Amino acid sequence: MPCGDHLELSIGVMEETRFKKKHSHLIKRLAKELHFTYEEMEVIMLIYYKIQKMNGEKSGGVTKVQLREILHVAFDMTDVDLTNDVVMSMVKGPSSFVPMSTWARVMSLFLRGTLEEKISHCFKVYDVMMSGKIGRDIMVRFLRNCLVGTSDEDSEDAVKDLVELLTKKMDMDRDLKISFDDYRQTILKDPLLMECMGQCLPSRLSVHSFMISCMAKVSKL
Repeated sequence: MPCGDHLELSIGVMEETRFKKKHSHLIKRLAKELHFTYEEMEVIMLIYYKIQKMNGEKSGGVTKVQLREILHVAFDMTDVDLTNDVVMSMVKGPSSFVPMSTWARVMSLFLRGTLEEKISHCFKVYDVMMSGKIGRDIMVRFLRNCLVGTSDEDSEDAVKDLVELLTKKMDMDRDLKISFDDYRQTILKDPLLMECMGQCLPSRLSVHSFMISCMAKVSKL
């Protein structure tokens, strides 16, 4: 569980108060920008702080590895390669740490993101070359991981069929690549295709569990 044993590191009232006061301006700014109230934003930041403390008092923050673990354990995102792509698309730069503001934006997207925000996020995950277009080779890369229980030969044929199907469905300008506009227009018409190349968002059940176990306990965190 997201607020289960691995996040049950207790902190004293004074320590919690100091943390909130130290980051009050950031919390206030992010609460205005994201989909949280000020009190909810405090909870999100306290969760970050608790995870950070697991690395020691002088830790530079929550690590990308820890974020991947949270996505796996708390949000049912179990595909290791794809989860890594998700983290890399959301946390830019060579640092191994996730900035507080980035953590807040990830939580805002996953817990209360709009359709447009989710469309933008998923496309960025799939656009691993950051070219603004998803080519057939990239589609093959993702779709191979979506097929299980088939032989290599059958799998390759199935992947080719899926690539053809998605290209026909999404490639609006017929350039054999899927641009952001192609992808967005398709998803607005059929939202069920949003994660057509693999899971980029948490399951609904995991989001519900997180909200119940964490966000509903504002006074206890």
